[in-house]
Amino acid sequence: MFATFTDLEFDDMDVAKKTATDVWSEMKEAAATDFRATQTGSNSLRTRTLWKSQEECEAALDKIRAAGSSASGMKVVATLSGDMVMTLD
Repeated sequence: MFATFTDLEFDDMDVAKKTATDVWSEMKEAAATDFRATQTGSNSLRTRTLWKSQEECEAALDKIRAAGSSASGMKVVATLSGDMVMTLD
């Protein structure tokens, strides 16, 4: 598993939620397996997406971010990624 983390700022949090929902099917088709978003400020989110592999993620990520960026008022602030090394339930 491979994980990506993205910090985003939005003009409108309702638009942020709708954008994530709209893009999710495309992300799943590109090998994403799980998506979580945490509101970190009045107009910001941090997302965590799990992917089947780094290769599949990298092949899809620019297209996915472009689709999300087309949403009005969205700005990518920071990104991180790496191999998932542990999961505790």
